[in-house]
Amino acid sequence: MREMKNQRTRSEAHVFPERLTALLAGISGYPVTVVEAPSGFGKTTALREFLKGMEQDGGRQSWYTCFGEPPSKVWEGVCLLFGNVDMEVAQKLKGLSHPTMESLPDIAALMRECRCDMETYLVIDNYQLFETPIPYGIAHAFSAHSNQNLHVIFISQPLPAFENTLHDGNIHRLGTKDFFFDRENTARLCRLKGARMSEWELDQVQSISEGWVSAILLQASLYKETGSLADARDMGALVETATWNRMSEEERDFLLGLSLLDTFTLKQAAIMGGYSTLPEPKLKMLRNSFFISYIADKGVYSVHNILNNYLKQRFENQPRDFVQTMTRRAAVACEAASDYFQAAKHFIKLRDYGAVLSLPFTSRYLNEQKEKDIVDFLERFVGECPEETLRRYPFALLTFAFQFMKSGKVVLFSQLLRLLRMITNAPKGFSEAELSRIKGEMALLLSFTEFNDIEKMSFYHREAIAHLTMNDESDSPRTVIFGLTPWTFGVVSVLCLFWSRSGELDTQLSLMDECMPWYVKLSGGHGTGADSVMRAEAHLYRGEEAAAEAASHRALYLARSTRQICISLCAELVLARLAILRGDGGAYATIRENIRKYGMETPERAVWRMVDLCLASLDLSLGTTEKLPDWLREVESIRKTLYVQGHACGLMIYGKLLLLERRYPELYGLTEPAMEFAHGLKYELPRLYQLIYLAVAKKDEGLDVSAMEYLVRALEIALPDGMYLPFAEFGTMLMPLLETAKANFDLEKINALITLCRRHSSGITSIRGYLEPEKSSLTPREREIALLAKERSSVREIASRLFISENTVKSALKIIYAKLEIHSKNELAGKNF
Repeated sequence: MREMKNQRTRSEAHVFPERLTALLAGISGYPVTVVEAPSGFGKTTALREFLKGMEQDGGRQSWYTCFGEPPSKVWEGVCLLFGNVDMEVAQKLKGLSHPTMESLPDIAALMRECRCDMETYLVIDNYQLFETPIPYGIAHAFSAHSNQNLHVIFISQPLPAFENTLHDGNIHRLGTKDFFFDRENTARLCRLKGARMSEWELDQVQSISEGWVSAILLQASLYKETGSLADARDMGALVETATWNRMSEEERDFLLGLSLLDTFTLKQAAIMGGYSTLPEPKLKMLRNSFFISYIADKGVYSVHNILNNYLKQRFENQPRDFVQTMTRRAAVACEAASDYFQAAKHFIKLRDYGAVLSLPFTSRYLNEQKEKDIVDFLERFVGECPEETLRRYPFALLTFAFQFMKSGKVVLFSQLLRLLRMITNAPKGFSEAELSRIKGEMALLLSFTEFNDIEKMSFYHREAIAHLTMNDESDSPRTVIFGLTPWTFGVVSVLCLFWSRSGELDTQLSLMDECMPWYVKLSGGHGTGADSVMRAEAHLYRGEEAAAEAASHRALYLARSTRQICISLCAELVLARLAILRGDGGAYATIRENIRKYGMETPERAVWRMVDLCLASLDLSLGTTEKLPDWLREVESIRKTLYVQGHACGLMIYGKLLLLERRYPELYGLTEPAMEFAHGLKYELPRLYQLIYLAVAKKDEGLDVSAMEYLVRALEIALPDGMYLPFAEFGTMLMPLLETAKANFDLEKINALITLCRRHSSGITSIRGYLEPEKSSLTPREREIALLAKERSSVREIASRLFISENTVKSALKIIYAKLEIHSKNELAGKNF
């Protein structure tokens, strides 16, 4: 523990227990402090007063307050917080995306690099609202820094216990018991608040409040105004006696309305009160109440949970007219703050379906709300809203239909298409221009019913252009449905989506060349370069390096000219895989860093996920699994994160993870359903990979007959189009089977495939040698695990020390034993690596 610094923590306007004062002073001696206590214990107030004193002594403070944003947004806010200290480290943290168990070592390493030249306190408040399964793990990783000037503080309601980090020597902890007031401090606080009580009355306050500061403050406030105490231990009853009963009707109505908003600006508060601008008495009320806080880093006010919970209960029992008035005001207030999702939730309570449909629900906005389950809300809304109302808002229907299509909700997609056809067949109240635009957008939607038949999709694209350009002077008509949706639906391979029939890849490539210009014109540049990427991938899979490289650079040039990041990432991935094939470690490292930068420079959730997929694909190509993000480690999270069009491609990566970690029972359970799903979407590449995984697993288990059966099925798909690279990624294991296959397949193609296997195996060896010079076959993480296991550390101890999960340790040990050709820790003890 660092030497503690003497700092003043007490303010004339506040009273804190001596134990708490001493613990607050200790914050300056630790890299990280975790403050945990239930709502109403004065955590934030105590920290703000402490830090006010530190500022007077030359320190500085910065805050980030969580309010239930998606995890990626919270992490972005935390990274911005660190930008006040070390911008370079902040950018690198952002590039990691939001933390996972596997990225904690990277966070810890970045913390060790962090520079801080003056006493600085970074505070993350409401930390319990950060939706992460590893809250203590993140705090533990942040505590790895050794900068004497930097102090990171987490303020939270109680978190789930995680015993491995509860007693970390670098983490200073303040808990619930530290915030309780004893009799002496209760008396001091009451006197400070102007409540001059007798000794007996102070005893009553201490007894009733049990040292809880919120209850003490309520009693002091009531006593100051009335000269009496509330005889209540229940907090709701105390709020009612000390606060609610002393308000005017107008003040009560105002607060009841505010309880409908999680947070609010002064503009929103004025709307809730029915004012054009907030009157001074109401502004004073907000600023003087100890139950209402101003969150400076967000620029909003927040009603404390204790009061808010009481208000919500009261609101439920208000007259219907009052409830409807306030609910409408809440909807308008949310709309004014561009929080359209919340506005819609309020409008639907009023059954004001037209108001919901009138909200500016662009595809861009809806895409960014994907993690908040907005598609489920739209499903409920469409099921409840009368069709007659829906038909009055065709452009909203178009936008919603596109969301349903991407989410695999076929029935809802068809339902909205039916309504759109009813509009075009019997147009009422729409101009010719509007009708033409609706028809054009419908044709675009209908193209997705033919996904992934390039020729049929292009037919609809041309029909859409014909309608959309009738009343548009520009060459590229604007459409309502695209938004930020990646052209590849979030996966990092165009070939994975559009290679739909074995033996017809060259035909499909030609169709892509012919049809993409129509789509690009229709979409205003969306997907520019996709045809070049698909061709680059085809050359790569065939082992045609020069052609693959040229097509990738063409795709990059075209995609960057129209800011098509998803296409750029696909092209970068081809170049990185080419570097592996060539064994060019320098090029590989450079391209991998380029890929990471896309995530650092772009706020879009879909881009971060695509960066995850690119890096995961490269790691798996080199045989490493420990750094894969958590969402790629579970089938359900893959389905939730990716659009339905990308599920098969995500499962293709997941299958490779299972194979490399030798989780064969799970692999066998996954492959057949995954292949059936891919077949239904007409995806050949995922089917091919799953068959290869089965062949490799069966071969590894000594089941050569079964392995050969799966290999034959894979070759029947791949050889007609020369798709050799998927086999080459497992060439060492498959080589004996491929030699046997010469008797039943085209000898020239099998020989070309075997040649590529040898090149790929050599390339991987060279890349590993570049990344891990003069080291064993173990990766750096595997070596760390092996050394700890050699010291007889348990799986749990290894996981704790390296910030990784126990499952990751177990999987790594299997790989380590295989690489070292051993079977136990006893054998490991005699190995050098």
